[in-house]
Amino acid sequence: MWCYISLPNQRDQQCIEIEIDTKQTGRVILDKVLEKLGVVEVDYFGLQYKGSKKEALWLNLRNRICDHEINGSTHVYRLSLRVKFFVPPYQIQQETTKELFYNQAKDMMAKGLLSLDAKDCDENRLAKIVAGICQAEYGDQTCNMHQNTLYLDILQDLIRSTERELSPDFVDQISTEHSVLKGKSRSSSFYQALKEVSELPTYGCELHQATTSTGTDVTFVVGPEGIVIQENRTGAVRSIPYAQIRLATHSEKSVNITLIDDFGEAKTEEWFKLRSRKSAVALYRCITEMHSFYRCDTVGTNVQSQYCRDFKGTFVSIFNENSELGKRYIFDIQRTRQEAYDLVRRKLYAKANSPLSSPSHFSQGSNSCTSLKEDSDDDHDDHVNGNNHSCVDICGEMIAEQLLRHNKNYDREVKKLKRRIEHLEDSLTCCICMDKQVCVVLCPCGHMTCDECSNLIEQCPQCRTEVERFQKVFPNAGISSREKVCKESEKMV
Repeated sequence: MWCYISLPNQRDQQCIEIEIDTKQTGRVILDKVLEKLGVVEVDYFGLQYKGSKKEALWLNLRNRICDHEINGSTHVYRLSLRVKFFVPPYQIQQETTKELFYNQAKDMMAKGLLSLDAKDCDENRLAKIVAGICQAEYGDQTCNMHQNTLYLDILQDLIRSTERELSPDFVDQISTEHSVLKGKSRSSSFYQALKEVSELPTYGCELHQATTSTGTDVTFVVGPEGIVIQENRTGAVRSIPYAQIRLATHSEKSVNITLIDDFGEAKTEEWFKLRSRKSAVALYRCITEMHSFYRCDTVGTNVQSQYCRDFKGTFVSIFNENSELGKRYIFDIQRTRQEAYDLVRRKLYAKANSPLSSPSHFSQGSNSCTSLKEDSDDDHDDHVNGNNHSCVDICGEMIAEQLLRHNKNYDREVKKLKRRIEHLEDSLTCCICMDKQVCVVLCPCGHMTCDECSNLIEQCPQCRTEVERFQKVFPNAGISSREKVCKESEKMV
């Protein structure tokens, strides 16, 4: 079966074709798509499909493809690659990922999913966004009338779903901001545009349409900090931080949320009705996964292990509780934002550095083993010629076998020591310059940098906490980890 995956590119409508097996999980499809694109930051992305009522639903990557009721023909599935978890631009480490973020942010602004109203985005920020888009897609500013036409076309695409009046000199303001970006590369322009977009209130949020128990139509805005419930008719807004939510559950087409008061006691329970059961599950998943990704240190086991079964799987589980038949996981989140960032940083750093070469004495051991084999073969030839050297031949073969086993065990130990060295060197390397060893602790957050980079920063590069003071440490006391491993390797020979 073929699967067509569209990319978040509004202009080109790019599509990737992949041949799949319906028994494979969604993770296999996503990995194939991102591998073709060369993206390592896989935790930020997901696959979307349209439900029976045209609602956008996330594919659960831990379940099989056939477990999802995806609209399409019997031989083709149509999915969309989308950014599921938006992170600040400074945390994006790959240029390809930055471009995918940029394309989707631009598409969301055009569809009104990222609010560009006057109360959420002033003219100064809007001018910088338009200038960044123009620099990224058309290059440096030119002094002709066609340039103003480009500004108006981009502006019309962004605010076509928003009724907003702009000042008469707004085009001149865009031109001024565009002139500031002269000479900026395409990647830098992506970053400048994303930097301004990330300041919008709805950046990183997911929208769901629901109805309250009183029949009021509302929009659920689920974001990194919590939930915002906005009434569609009056525009009244109510914010619910994650710390105030005690429990969120779903039942058929409704989602129930239990809130707590300032003393930690259950205060109220509210329920919201959605257009379908899948929409209710999607909202329930969104609340839990957003909270886990943005607010938790690690994904809880109760989230990773939560699953349900179909009728057939429930019947089989009566006789075998550990059966995988009919099991469908509720959530597919694997890592939090910080865990995803650290994992990608280690992968890119390991990819940029060539692997350590094998020790010379290891190859010498292989040569000695080969020479012993040749000696034993010569002894065997002498025995055929009439000389009685069978005992020497047997001893030579035994020694060769022992050396082969020793070399295999040595190879495994060397690989373990290599991995240990890479882990230690990565943990002691400055996260800014990726070159020098850390020796300064940033207080109060506790992250570390090298001595030179600490003189250039006022905020922590990892958590953006204001640095109150710098504490000098000495992690390089004694011999280095590389020297320790070399000494251990010498002892093994």
